[in-house]
Amino acid sequence: MPRPVVTFLSDFGAGSGYPAQMKGEVLRRLPDATLVDLSHDVAPFDVLGGALLLEACVPRFPEAAVHLAVVDPGVGTLRRPLCVVDPAGRRLVGPDNGLFTPFLGAGSAAFLLSDPGIVPRDPSPTFHGRDLFAPVAAWLAGGGSPERLGPRVSDPAGLDWPSPGRKAGELEGQCLAADPFGNLTTSIRRGDLADSAVATVTVGEHTARLVSTFGEGEPGELVALWGSSGRLEIAVREGNAARELGLGRGAPVRLRLRDG
Repeated sequence: MPRPVVTFLSDFGAGSGYPAQMKGEVLRRLPDATLVDLSHDVAPFDVLGGALLLEACVPRFPEAAVHLAVVDPGVGTLRRPLCVVDPAGRRLVGPDNGLFTPFLGAGSAAFLLSDPGIVPRDPSPTFHGRDLFAPVAAWLAGGGSPERLGPRVSDPAGLDWPSPGRKAGELEGQCLAADPFGNLTTSIRRGDLADSAVATVTVGEHTARLVSTFGEGEPGELVALWGSSGRLEIAVREGNAARELGLGRGAPVRLRLRDG
């Protein structure tokens, strides 16, 4: 049988020691697990940024993997601890604060972490990642069924997920996040074009040339391209678009469309 896989995402910082403590809790319970870090460098408290990383990374793993994600400004409050199961059967464990928005919708399910026979009692009020979510993730990866964790939750929290608007031959969206290269991920997906083609791309007051690959741009040129996640990205060839444009989350992006 394949080894169980558990992934980790947090805003703890890779060098903080907190990710290692979560991994240790999983390995104490599941010594043969394969542990994979998605990222521990999500900006502090940036739930949307964490959700975007999960959206990009989780579908690339085997569906049997368990994904532990903690970007949790409300740790220790009344926010609920959940296991979310998406329509493909992927299981995500973490706080009910919108972090799992990309995996909610028709066919998904959410379960409250509450069964005292499975879920640790009295976890540290400041470190649910280690004391609550890691033990549950290990139990699931070892073959546990999400339905046993607790009652089904009918109203898991969802973010106000940014989506583009369409009017008068244009598609209007916004920048959502910058990656380590300064490339700006936007709220516009390739599927939003429907049967239209892109005539021009404007980000803020700047015009970007639509290309298929980074290599098609000239060094220092502002370009737009469809990234590997299916979202439109804004980049500077061999540069840093976020820094050079002075733009970040919320900056407007506008596509002028033409018939495909």
